[in-house]
Amino acid sequence: MGLGSYAVGVTTRTFVDSTRKTPANGTEPEHPDRTLNTEIWYPVAGDSGPDATVRDEPPVGGPWPLVLFVHSSSGTRVGYEYLTAGLAHAGFVVAAADFPLTSARTPGGPSDLHVTDEVGDLSFLCDSLTAAAAATGDLLHGAVDGSHYGVVGHSTGGTVAMLAAFAGDDAAVKHDARVSAVVPLSGDACMFDAPFFKKRSVPIMIVGGTDDLFVRLPNNGQWAFDNSGAPHLPAKLVGGQHLFFTEFMFDDELVGPTPTVSTSPLATTLSAYGSGAECDPTPPGGTDPKMPFDTQHDLTVKLVTAYFDAQLRSHPEVLAGLLTDANPLIVFQQ
Repeated sequence: MGLGSYAVGVTTRTFVDSTRKTPANGTEPEHPDRTLNTEIWYPVAGDSGPDATVRDEPPVGGPWPLVLFVHSSSGTRVGYEYLTAGLAHAGFVVAAADFPLTSARTPGGPSDLHVTDEVGDLSFLCDSLTAAAAATGDLLHGAVDGSHYGVVGHSTGGTVAMLAAFAGDDAAVKHDARVSAVVPLSGDACMFDAPFFKKRSVPIMIVGGTDDLFVRLPNNGQWAFDNSGAPHLPAKLVGGQHLFFTEFMFDDELVGPTPTVSTSPLATTLSAYGSGAECDPTPPGGTDPKMPFDTQHDLTVKLVTAYFDAQLRSHPEVLAGLLTDANPLIVFQQ
């Protein structure tokens, strides 16, 4: 199906991967499998906006390109509906799980330990959705193109997106060749050494806010762009904040940000990919006038939709328009 605007359907599935374990976490013992409670947004008939979702309505058309969303540490699958439903409104199937162990709902408390396991979760989700789309009588029958997929993630989820793109094949991460493009939103990257970004060539659009106090742009987004190769694209939101990428209108300054440093759990967990030298010292925070909450949401949806239109279904025209639009709130060249 072509580009357009659609009403948005949503359904909830629980996918259980019996081939991989969930590690022990705090007082919670190890589990023999991995449970992924998953929200799925998809196009349905009509042209209502993305805020007016309908539950368990049959999808229209298809198969649609697949995008998998990865939440932040202490996030959830439904904390970014402006984006996940926004992408479905534009003609994508979008799935977001509560990932072990980073979800806020994790027994024993959320943790960045074992975050590399989430790359395997993405592959399993693609497999599960592809199987659902192939099953006669399933609500999602015929709706999902699982031959390739994009990954978008926020904060730690953005780190997972970069792992899915560049980690290659090793003991911790098995690369999925179906990953066709990734978009980290304020993704932590300072723990990765420069060679990490050169292991593979996967299209990446790196999105960050100049006023982000949790994941500072100079040693994260800029570092990832400087060391990754073409095709790569930086998109700097002038005055954007870290928490404004979520559904929660919390000012970074008021929450008490804790930037990633070389001794943070995430950096320690990913020490096989770098020393974390770029994490220290933390660069100063930005001083641009803060971008309004709704504006950051609107621009994020436009950027991510246009990028996946270009990379997942070969429609670069909207992205090309954004690149030449000269919007003062988006800086593409750094």
